[in-house]
Amino acid sequence: MKCRRTSLFMSLLVLGGLLFGCTGPIAISPIDLPEVAEPGDYDLVGTANYVPGAWEEDPYPLFVGARWLYRNAAKYWNPQISASGLLESEVVAIVQGDGIECYVLRTHYSNGPDELLYLHRTKDKVALQGSREVLASGSQTSFSLNPGLAFLELPLEEDATWRLLTSEGVGKATVYHREVVAIESGEVGTLLGSYSPIFLGTWRVHYELPESSPRLYGGPIQFLWFAPGVGVVKHVLNSVNYELAEFRLPEEVLALDRHDDGQTVQVSNGGLVVVQLREGEGWEWVLAGVDGSGLEYLNDEFYADTPRVFPYTGAGTHTFQLLAMETGDIDVWFELRDSESTRVGNRIEYRIRVFN
Repeated sequence: MKCRRTSLFMSLLVLGGLLFGCTGPIAISPIDLPEVAEPGDYDLVGTANYVPGAWEEDPYPLFVGARWLYRNAAKYWNPQISASGLLESEVVAIVQGDGIECYVLRTHYSNGPDELLYLHRTKDKVALQGSREVLASGSQTSFSLNPGLAFLELPLEEDATWRLLTSEGVGKATVYHREVVAIESGEVGTLLGSYSPIFLGTWRVHYELPESSPRLYGGPIQFLWFAPGVGVVKHVLNSVNYELAEFRLPEEVLALDRHDDGQTVQVSNGGLVVVQLREGEGWEWVLAGVDGSGLEYLNDEFYADTPRVFPYTGAGTHTFQLLAMETGDIDVWFELRDSESTRVGNRIEYRIRVFN
């Protein structure tokens, strides 16, 4: 085969020489070398979210992996009243905002679409930086925003008030007083066990928003109760009483990112592992391998940067959730791959030690 290719090459040289002598120089187009893309720098920049030193005293603890599930309390005292379903909210990722980092709070209400609320937490407030609707099959309503999840001024004090600026107008929030909230079902669950169904010193906050607001869940008048170290434990929306059924404590969640690459980290057996990795522009992180049987893959999803910023960054945060199921050391690694060629541009690995 090599001799045939050499003969063919010599014949082409002779033919080229004849043509050159007859017609003069021939313009030959240069060969276009393939462009090999390299992963960009998608790291978060700007002001990080404020994290209180003592989360046990924080009336609204926000951290990646935090989750609250609520149920209609009516079914516990009046079986003839059908349950209106569940309310759920979960902090699923941190993404890039306009010079700030933002939590992504994913909310879901029965018969309604999911909503992504982009929240930035400072020492004195929780502020909404944007929202996206996630269409869900079977949605029967077009509202999903709850004001207490996105508008809060801190610290909470009796008779404190603040304005709520929305696209439909200006509303108002008022802190009433502290009181005891008892969960009617008599139980509240966590990942690793149960929690007291009686919450002392909860703050009762009254929200009043413009009645024209089309995306306001539960109507313009709402009451929410915030318990230190837990968050919202009770909603009264449109005279429907929703109470806390399950939530996650910070010690039940292990959150990792690229800065933890190569580290050995620990999580309780039964706890949640959340891995956040930044990607964009044709690159995608994948769970490439797990060496060990102690982790169960739950899900992964990409969350784009805030609506205002995403057109400029083209990036977001890819999160992976895994459940610790068995004690021992488990090696898990992720690869950043080109979406078209699957070429690996980066690799990150963790050793996760699951303990009882």
